[in-house]
Amino acid sequence: MVEKARADRALLSAEELAHAYLVALQAKDKEAILSLLADDFSLVVPCNVSGSNDLSDSWRGLESASANYDLAFKVIEVLKYTDIEVTPGRDANVAFAEGRGVMKMANGRPYENVYVFRFDVDGGKIKRIREYTNPVTAAMAFGMPLPQTSVDFGDRFVTVNRGPDIDRKI
Repeated sequence: MVEKARADRALLSAEELAHAYLVALQAKDKEAILSLLADDFSLVVPCNVSGSNDLSDSWRGLESASANYDLAFKVIEVLKYTDIEVTPGRDANVAFAEGRGVMKMANGRPYENVYVFRFDVDGGKIKRIREYTNPVTAAMAFGMPLPQTSVDFGDRFVTVNRGPDIDRKI
């Protein structure tokens, strides 16, 4: 029982794991990142670049993580987060991080986006990361086509009166 208590104390907290992950990510240190991840790790991107929100930008498992970090490090030349704030969740196995990505793509395009991460940990490893960011900003940086804009819908919008001086189209 004493040995288990000592081992539990040696485990990093959710906030420490979140911080370590972001430091390793910015350093493009794939081995350090993989050492923080559980075998059944998943990265979930609810708001994907295509706009479908079908989780198609998400991945699961260490093999997939390794391949996807290789690709990310190839496509993103400078990977930096500023104004990072890590906050513990109500549950000790959860931490949140928010900050601003100030990056440069390998093709020279700047990429600045707002990020919010949720880290779920278990047994001293990161089990899941949910990554929220503005997919339109990401699509522009990655040179991907954007979905249609409201201008493309023309008169199909209806005007709704929201008050005496405020009309808007929805």
